Amino acid sequence: MNIERDQQELITLQQTSDEPRLSRLDIMSGVAGIAIIVLTILAFMYMPTFPNRFKGVMDESYKRAFLQLHIILGGVFCSAFLLTPALNLSLNLSLNRLRGKWRNIFTYGALVSTCVFCCWFILHFGRDQFGAWDYNILIDTGWRQISGQRPYVDFPATTPAGFNLGIRDAFYFFGASWDANLYLTAGFTCATFVWLYWLMRRLSMGRLASIAVSFAIESATTLALCFWWYNNTTLVCTTVFFLSCLAYVMHPRSWSVQLSYTGSLAVLALMKPNVAGLTMLGCVLLLFFITESKVRLVFLTALAGCVALVLLRLHHVPIKEMFESYISVARERGGIRERFAFRQSHKFQQHAAELWIFCMALPLLGLVPRMYTQIRQRDGRGLGLSSLLAFSLAITLYGLLTNAEFRDLECAVLMAAIGVISFGLRWNGTWLRRFTTAIVCASIACDLTFGAERLRVYDIGAHLFFEWQDNQHPIDRGFLRHMRVSRPMLRVQAEVEQAVRANPGSYFFGPRLEYEYAVCKLTSPAGYPTYWQPGTAFGSAESSRLLGTWRQHHFETLVFMRPGFYDYDFGMFYSFYPKGFLDAINESYISDDRYPDLVVYHLREAAR
Repeated sequence: MNIERDQQELITLQQTSDEPRLSRLDIMSGVAGIAIIVLTILAFMYMPTFPNRFKGVMDESYKRAFLQLHIILGGVFCSAFLLTPALNLSLNLSLNRLRGKWRNIFTYGALVSTCVFCCWFILHFGRDQFGAWDYNILIDTGWRQISGQRPYVDFPATTPAGFNLGIRDAFYFFGASWDANLYLTAGFTCATFVWLYWLMRRLSMGRLASIAVSFAIESATTLALCFWWYNNTTLVCTTVFFLSCLAYVMHPRSWSVQLSYTGSLAVLALMKPNVAGLTMLGCVLLLFFITESKVRLVFLTALAGCVALVLLRLHHVPIKEMFESYISVARERGGIRERFAFRQSHKFQQHAAELWIFCMALPLLGLVPRMYTQIRQRDGRGLGLSSLLAFSLAITLYGLLTNAEFRDLECAVLMAAIGVISFGLRWNGTWLRRFTTAIVCASIACDLTFGAERLRVYDIGAHLFFEWQDNQHPIDRGFLRHMRVSRPMLRVQAEVEQAVRANPGSYFFGPRLEYEYAVCKLTSPAGYPTYWQPGTAFGSAESSRLLGTWRQHHFETLVFMRPGFYDYDFGMFYSFYPKGFLDAINESYISDDRYPDLVVYHLREAAR
């Protein structure tokens, strides 16, 4: 017995001595990483407020929050990069000890836990603050549809069909409320997270890497916004389709991969056409040159198109009118230089975005030697796969230039590409894999902070109704039940309710108040857009016709925000209205100035 015990101890000692150990440099790197994360937390907590040199553009609190966000980004990136050797060693030792004991139930538990966290995050932070512009579009689009109006037919719309149908179904199945869109967003997040994980596993990525990269993508898209919107849903669907194309290259005969390709393409066809169109065109063409069975690919692509058309028909979406609405706005917006978004942001925001995308693109360097070898060996399939991975950068840059979202959202496809290169194909060496790990960790930390701080809502409109302080007043009834908003919004809401009770209908709500149709359960004006912005909400050529439609409604009561609300230039509320619109108000209505934050107009005939 003693001999057997001594032999077992000797074997254990030998195994222990054979285990990898950290070098002195790695130990110093780990200590530095811990120190940096501590300094990052302290800097985040005690960041001072800086003087505001951009009066009317951004306030001091936003500058502070923006700097905090990038302290988190830089600090977590550096810390993760330095701590990677120690974390890898700990992980490898743990996996060695668990080898043979790990069960699939543990993986399922990790996936379910991540989904639960995503749902909690969306439901909790999605109820904080209210952005009265984008939220108006979201709410009124859903409200009109469950009231019987059809986009592109009964009211002008340029929003994608997938966005419209999503919020319609949310209100239909969960009831007309703000929470309904949060439930939809949470379910969509969980479904796409599991889908992304499955695709990454098909691309030979490990379980932990697949969960981390999938969660990073969801953090950059749905968790950063925490509400149903056409940009984040488009980028998630784009990433799913992109990975489905990669999986199709690797496993062209797999029926599950073929189903993923067909389904993701059908869904993407319903999303915002700028990024979705570029992705579908580029990926399908590359796949056509790569795949051996071109007939199968054409069949699956055509099948996806048929599925998308059937979905549109089942929901009574007029396809001709939908495309005409897209084209009318696309012609006015012109080329990239004439579009909104990136060129309208501040210079330091532009430079921050350019620097981060440059860092995220560095792991793509692993493609260079691989593509050189593939060209020399005339490996067409391999070269096509490399080109498809490189195409992710083009998708990212185009999205950055043409959308008006936080830069990380546009990097969703690029995040998937560098994850596959580094952790799946393993075309990157140790240092680039380490760099990719740091990017994933930093992106998650930054995007969760962005979502929790509600900075996307600030971008919708500071003080309308976003507030840095005094913003946790709960709404306990009605459409906005469970939301936590600012005191000024509660004042405006009370005044609107009072105005509706005291004045006859029909009603028209001006800019930043269009959500009140749903809140007050009133009929939104048919034939009139959800918001007035020529060149975005509808083609500028339609302005005269829509003004005529507005006159025909003969509204008895108009409700507008009062000029000077929060000392902001109120001209921005009317800046999109043509002169004829304002003249019609002055000619046919008289103002009622009894409300501190509103201006209510009465039809002159009714006033008599």
